[in-house]
Amino acid sequence: MIITDEALLRTPCEPVLPEEVADIRQKLEAELKLSGDRGRPGIGLAAPQIGIFKRFAIIRVTGTNGKQYNIDLANARIAKGFDEALFRKEGCLSFPGKFVNTKRYTEIWVVDNMVEPYSFIASGLLACVIAHELNHLDGILLPDLAVK
Repeated sequence: MIITDEALLRTPCEPVLPEEVADIRQKLEAELKLSGDRGRPGIGLAAPQIGIFKRFAIIRVTGTNGKQYNIDLANARIAKGFDEALFRKEGCLSFPGKFVNTKRYTEIWVVDNMVEPYSFIASGLLACVIAHELNHLDGILLPDLAVK
């Protein structure tokens, strides 16, 4: 079940260990699928959203180029962001029905990812989703980022 309790979602996450990755990935994928089956499709999910306070998240999104992106984020961080822009109607599975405008970088350099790819550049929607999920790992939530 996806957590909606803001106080709980603000819990900082600890580093994920290599031996924990497969189990957490499986649980996140199952919950993301279940959420979609219930009519609430998502394109990313972070471990704290299902009560696991480890620095791990998954991204499962089809890009505008038609390519499927299946990215696991394990202890990853954004090293640098480029070209901040307004993203309209960003949503979150932990805040059903709530959409806000946010400012995000249109391109980010992700480093220290414990799983392949270990370092990469992401842009557009993919950059937004990655930043969103990494925010969850730091206890930063969608309402915190709302801009008018």
